[in-house]
Amino acid sequence: MSDFQTEPFTRPVARHSQSAGDAFPPPPKLHWSLLLLFTVISFGVFQFVWMFVQSSWARKVDPESKATAFFAGDVFLFLLSLVFAASSDSGFKSLELPFLLGSCIVFYAGVYSIRRTMLDHYNQIEPMQLEMSGAMTLLFALLHLQYHMTRIAYAKADGK
Repeated sequence: MSDFQTEPFTRPVARHSQSAGDAFPPPPKLHWSLLLLFTVISFGVFQFVWMFVQSSWARKVDPESKATAFFAGDVFLFLLSLVFAASSDSGFKSLELPFLLGSCIVFYAGVYSIRRTMLDHYNQIEPMQLEMSGAMTLLFALLHLQYHMTRIAYAKADGK
């Protein structure tokens, strides 16, 4: 058997032994409702911080993960859209919506990058039969990822 297993439409994933799971850090533990509460209390700032916490964990699990780069692009485009929105020039003001839309697209690219990392890792390297709904990921993004991350962190702590 080779060291790599490939499936259609997925990148090669290195196979490790069952005990290799101990070498990977557990996902961040924060109940999804606390993530929502802190995001609301901070007027959305906490979400920007937490998405980098999630993406840095994904990078530790999969060094090829591009989620952090996507999220950095999201923040950059979002800040540019705010600059254009505050502009008094109507030409610049009209650029707000395209940059905001680009920010949303890049944000979801980062979210789905983390989702793919989690599915690959917890179905092939540390088999837990993880299933994540694509629609729930689209609707709830970071909250849905955090729900599964917390569930996995507690399962790993319990030795399951």
